[in-house]
Amino acid sequence: MKIRALLLASVMMLSMTACSAVNGAEVTPSQSVEQEQADRSLEELQKECPEYFELSAFKGIEVYVWQMAEDSYRCGMMSGTNRNKTDEEIWDLANHSLSIEEAKTILASLNADSEYLIVIPVIQPVSSYQYEIDDKYCETVKDLFKDSAVKGVI
Repeated sequence: MKIRALLLASVMMLSMTACSAVNGAEVTPSQSVEQEQADRSLEELQKECPEYFELSAFKGIEVYVWQMAEDSYRCGMMSGTNRNKTDEEIWDLANHSLSIEEAKTILASLNADSEYLIVIPVIQPVSSYQYEIDDKYCETVKDLFKDSAVKGVI
């Protein structure tokens, strides 16, 4: 069973790395500024990422953030639960990733109380950018949402 899981994870990592696409286009470090300027409208987000508009803040909204290049971040969101999310669930967020501004737009449309927002830095296989999740990095990620009064970084 462990070998099967390891093989599956390896295949997923290879395929996601080889096809690292955001909104159908290859993301390169030089695109970080342009990507942030090309944020989708609320209507486009509702059409392309409807699962984010069905989130419940009952146990918090978890925002998983990963870095694609220097000063370029993507994220995905899930409703909070009393369990740890699996790697596969977190990796799957890359299929409908958001810019930080897009995530803030969705959170505002949900009228999500910032008290229930939990930002979680992660490493995604779709990113070839190398970084370490340490205290300094956690603070950097937390600062991305500082105008959203983030509850905490796990």
